[in-house]
Amino acid sequence: MKETCVGVLVLLLLTFGAVTSGMAESAGEFGRPTKEQVERVWKRIETLRMWKLTKALDLDEDTAARIFPLLNRYDKERFEIKQAMREDMAALRKALEDKRKDRLKEILGRIERNRKRLQRLNDDSRAELKKILTIEQQARFVIFQQEFNREIRRIIKRAREQRRERLE
Repeated sequence: MKETCVGVLVLLLLTFGAVTSGMAESAGEFGRPTKEQVERVWKRIETLRMWKLTKALDLDEDTAARIFPLLNRYDKERFEIKQAMREDMAALRKALEDKRKDRLKEILGRIERNRKRLQRLNDDSRAELKKILTIEQQARFVIFQQEFNREIRRIIKRAREQRRERLE
């Protein structure tokens, strides 16, 4: 059983590596990956996270069936809020550059509302997880999130560096 799990992990990592390499090689305009490439990578990341999280928290089928839809729902909402915040930050930079003081207050208000929405969303997701996970699993989850996010950032950074090297 353990060997099968290790085999699946290796396969997922190789697939993820192939996708990020493909992004580096066939990037769209200005060397940026296409929307489809980004979506494929995030689906691979989700799959990898589910597998690693199941192992790290020693989740049974029932708990996994309850936790993954919850995490996916919150991730989707989190992504939408962060996307709106990125757009607002771009608008804020543009308004400053264009000296549009009349727009600054409006944009800053949206940014603040989205920060509060994101904080509420994070608080709600933690509260929901507490209802499902044991205290030990909660502790493992916090550690897992930090380590997994660090690993993903490292992989993405490496893919970007490879893409830059190929474009030079």
